Amino acid sequence: MIVELMISMLLLAVGLGGVMVLLVLAVNTNGKAANDTTSTMVAEHVLEQISAQPANATALLQMTDCTGTTWNINTVGSTQGAGSAGSNGGNGASLTTNGTVDWSQTYGAIPANYAMQYVACGTGGKQTTYDVRWDLITMTAYSRMVVVSARPLNSATESGIRVVVPANLRTVAGM
Repeated sequence: MIVELMISMLLLAVGLGGVMVLLVLAVNTNGKAANDTTSTMVAEHVLEQISAQPANATALLQMTDCTGTTWNINTVGSTQGAGSAGSNGGNGASLTTNGTVDWSQTYGAIPANYAMQYVACGTGGKQTTYDVRWDLITMTAYSRMVVVSARPLNSATESGIRVVVPANLRTVAGM
């Protein structure tokens, strides 16, 4: 009777250990999903701010993050290949051949006011810093393509466990 009880307790402990591993993985995955969602929301906010300006606007926009830092957002575009972003972009962060922000470019190499390290406020006072980059390609005098990308700062690690795919958003705006 005692042996059977010990065996059943051992089986219960092994089962609970397996459930605990699943629970820890679920909590970790939930945190990553929250960062992905916030990355997309920050990129969308910058995209909307730039898109709301006329295509020929030259004034800097301003955006304030959770820490009170005010970031300048440059909205000046350039024709593809003629600006600061290499052969695939206009002005701003470099673009890859498929039109997404090139994350191999170092943050310091991006022209001033075309990138920011935006701090978002979270629940319980938790703050997360997001690396946000954008590029503006002038299409006509009245339209431009806006490409914005964001990801949590230090989201890519050598182990590959914390890799978060950057949110890349594009739109054509102007008038």
